[in-house]
Amino acid sequence: MGRPMKINKAQAFYTAFALIVLWVAIRLFVVGGRDWAHDASTNGAETPQKAVELMPAAQGASPLAQAVPPNRVYPPASIVTQNALPALPSSAAAPGILVDNFDRGLTSGIFSERLNSLGSYQGTWAKRPSYSIITKSFEERRGNAGQGLGVEWRSAGGWCGWYTLLMDQEFKGIDISSYNAVTFWVKGAQGGENFDIGLADFAMQELEIDAVYAGSVKNFLPHGITTEWQKVRVPLARVSSDLDQTNMGSLVFWFRYGGSGKVYVEDVWFENDEEVMAQEEYNAPQAERVPGMERALWVWKFDPIRVGRVREELFKMCERSHINAIYQYFGDFSEQDDPQYAAQLEEFLREASKRKIRVEALTGNPVWALEKNHEACLNWIRGFLDFNSRRPQEARIDGVSLDVEPYLTAEWNSEREKIKEEYLELLAKCRKLIASYNQKFKLGAAIPLLYEIEDGGFERKVIEQLDYIALMDYYDTAKAIIEHGRYHIDLASELGKKVYMGVETQDLVRMNQGKRRNTFIEEGWEFMEQELKSVHEAFKNSPSYAGVAIHSCYAYKLLQRGRNVPTKERPPVDKLYMVHSKESTRPVTIDGDLSDWDLSQHFGVHKKENVVFGAGAWVDPSDLSFAARSQWDKDNLYFSFAMLDNAHVQEKTGSDIWEGDHMELWLDMELEADYNEAINSNDDLQIGLSPGNFAGVKPEVFVWVPELDQTLVLSAEIASRKTEEGYILEARIPAALLYGALEKKAAGFSKGMKLGIMMDASDSDDPRLPQKCMISSSTDRVWGDPTTFGVLSLE
Repeated sequence: MGRPMKINKAQAFYTAFALIVLWVAIRLFVVGGRDWAHDASTNGAETPQKAVELMPAAQGASPLAQAVPPNRVYPPASIVTQNALPALPSSAAAPGILVDNFDRGLTSGIFSERLNSLGSYQGTWAKRPSYSIITKSFEERRGNAGQGLGVEWRSAGGWCGWYTLLMDQEFKGIDISSYNAVTFWVKGAQGGENFDIGLADFAMQELEIDAVYAGSVKNFLPHGITTEWQKVRVPLARVSSDLDQTNMGSLVFWFRYGGSGKVYVEDVWFENDEEVMAQEEYNAPQAERVPGMERALWVWKFDPIRVGRVREELFKMCERSHINAIYQYFGDFSEQDDPQYAAQLEEFLREASKRKIRVEALTGNPVWALEKNHEACLNWIRGFLDFNSRRPQEARIDGVSLDVEPYLTAEWNSEREKIKEEYLELLAKCRKLIASYNQKFKLGAAIPLLYEIEDGGFERKVIEQLDYIALMDYYDTAKAIIEHGRYHIDLASELGKKVYMGVETQDLVRMNQGKRRNTFIEEGWEFMEQELKSVHEAFKNSPSYAGVAIHSCYAYKLLQRGRNVPTKERPPVDKLYMVHSKESTRPVTIDGDLSDWDLSQHFGVHKKENVVFGAGAWVDPSDLSFAARSQWDKDNLYFSFAMLDNAHVQEKTGSDIWEGDHMELWLDMELEADYNEAINSNDDLQIGLSPGNFAGVKPEVFVWVPELDQTLVLSAEIASRKTEEGYILEARIPAALLYGALEKKAAGFSKGMKLGIMMDASDSDDPRLPQKCMISSSTDRVWGDPTTFGVLSLE
């Protein structure tokens, strides 16, 4: 993978100019009406206009400026989602967003005159002696009207490129989540020219973070750039996992291949390109049908009722993935207030019924749990019951799926028992209302794992009122899903109710709503399917088990494109710090005595720059530092750590050993396979080595990630010995343990192998104040990011 485009303030003047000064100037222009910054570009053309253009029906025609600014199509109030996100454009509306056709605005001068078609700005960036210059031309253009953009560059010892901001007239990032490609037309002055393409979202733009590399233009043109116009189609799936597509920042062309040249660009769009769509359809995965496992899908953001294209896409996804239940989001619903929408809903339900797909109405508001808001919930349900009463079964809503989470109310912590009682009253009222209509109509609800620990049999009382629960068992391994779900499955079996095991596919880390272990976004569709089959095997004989529920449609669609792993370019192996591991020539006894070790060399960690947590509390190497050594044989890795620690504290065991003095050892068992992946996967282990307290608490090995069978963990050996300056740790870690999460249990070690490694020592001088400081072999340590590891070389 090529180096991503950098635009940050650590670079030279022109790069900083393009992003920092540009943004300041924009703000000054908007707020104070002043324009003062200039760009390294030449002549422009036309008087600047502010308008957002929509794609014309005829390809290549110059679209007329619209009198209104929307480049998104918003749904009526009845179907706006909780987050007020725009619906996908309907087939009758504009199928794309025009970024720039280069027919308005200048290429130099004050910012207010250098407009793109969005009403935002474009320009160049460079580090001398490299440069890039943009001009507009009536000669080099597509069609008989308008202009094309010429980009001339020279790349020599610096960097250079062109950018255009993806913001609307209010300087808010545009939403491209409805589209599958960024497209543009390009031709070269000579042919054979090349440049890289990158995209940044609004947050990245604000924080001056590198644009995400989408690929070289050669990747998207079979014969490269020629002297004839060609359409470039860049699938947004290439960057979808690394960007917030609902809030974009910029599009960048980076000329980094040396030399000089000139290209011409026309008609930059975000659109649903049929060729890209065909590629996605061809490559779309097909789930295996598992007998007895129903599959439900939470559908937020999408509007398959009004929007034909979205409906078609949803049903295709359901067919490929064997989805037979949809929890479809609805806002306020009343057939009398919107008869046209009701007719479209009936059409949607009839089609779903033909496909044997159950549709339940989904909504949720935590405050509905409060007694004063019960009527709002009941009226919402009543609207669907009334709708059903005038239609045959095949045109009816099959039930409601409540996403009412009382623990999210402000009153939960202060008046918990009261809120719980009011929530139970709401469910009882819903049950009574539904019974009064005498329809085949289910009442279900999403519930969290935390209800298990609530007093008074709260979860039991909740389940008693429902036909089923969708258990938000949000973990990314079958083992964790099964362990956390077992209690709830058994309880529902006792009560004669059904349970759908809910799994998450959204990027919870980016949303700041969870950890990587709570979602399958990184592991991808194929891995999730394997884990769901294991969950099914574990629960298929339980009377309450109904199947799985996948959250949610939009993220699941992205998940089907493969793994969604953040990447980071890192130096070659020989440029990383190296921990040398010598082949063992004699048996190694794990006893805390290093007399059978070669002590002539070690890897020392003892400098201030290595303190990655609590730098202010770290005094000197006597406070916390270590000398590490390693050996290996065919079946084991051996480690020893001579620790300096002037106050030893360790009172914890198991997963809590991090609260006391311990070593944390990270190992990447397949270094080359995922060299640039910036998250841990099943080949990356976080191993805790506790020395105990040399009294009642014994030394212990604990594996935090990935989740392993305990018998594998118990196969490791550890010993410790107290010294005057600190303590000695010695450990044997079998290959069977290290490869235990992979299908390589027989794998062993051999000379020449290179593994990823990071060694972190943690210090706690007071049992009431865990983890005073941490010192690491990796000065840029990031938890769970193997690209910050060094190399363990088996020699």
